[in-house]
Amino acid sequence: ETFFDTIHHSNRRLVMSTKFAGLEKRMSATAGDSISPNSNIDIIPFDGDGRCENVDLDHDLNQIRSLFIDGMRVNNAPDDYIQKSLQSDLNDANSMKETYFSGDGTFLMLVEDEEFDQEQLDISNSISRNISNIDSSRRRRRSVNGIVGLSDLSSSENGVDSNGTSSEKEHRKKLCELRRMSIHSSCRRSGYGAKLIEACLCHAKKKQFDGIKLYTGGWMDAAIDFYIKMGFEDKGRLDYNNSDGSTVTIAHLELMF
Repeated sequence: ETFFDTIHHSNRRLVMSTKFAGLEKRMSATAGDSISPNSNIDIIPFDGDGRCENVDLDHDLNQIRSLFIDGMRVNNAPDDYIQKSLQSDLNDANSMKETYFSGDGTFLMLVEDEEFDQEQLDISNSISRNISNIDSSRRRRRSVNGIVGLSDLSSSENGVDSNGTSSEKEHRKKLCELRRMSIHSSCRRSGYGAKLIEACLCHAKKKQFDGIKLYTGGWMDAAIDFYIKMGFEDKGRLDYNNSDGSTVTIAHLELMF
């Protein structure tokens, strides 16, 4: 059974208090039945250490960066914000490890696995010097269709989140921040976003977080509505100052357990 299947089968176990009594119903309504059974679809953590030798790590990372750019541009995010993100936590595998795998955080990918024979790789890439060292002469390349990160704020410097927000009250709680949520444009409205949120909730509760907070563009009405349907509470708006002196409005949402 894959992790994706485990998440699907554990929907009913997500409800841990009366506060979440209607959460499962909202998730099901959002996800619908549009995700067809497919053994090649899974939700897995980013393998920043490269422990799975049959996986092309650089291919994963390039897809993550491209998927983030695609999602931000579709939602008219400022180029300044996109470039800052690509130069910070999405810069390379080490940056992602430091941001998302410190403490109890994680970075999840919704993937569809593909397999290529050595001969196919030779033709498509023209270079395969190291392919012969891979067991069974096969390498898996994953098609990344969705991403989301959970950053452990209790392990970050002074407990400050990506928006620079911090408080004494929050320091007494174990919180994580949901970041970089994006679904490939060809897969939107397929229930993938809801599945990623379900996976985040399962991870956060398993790691005994007190809640999840997130920030998104204040102009992204569809994204804000989606998070509210998933159980998040709209906590208002903040100003984000770009390096060029311009200011954009950021929406702050939270889901406390």
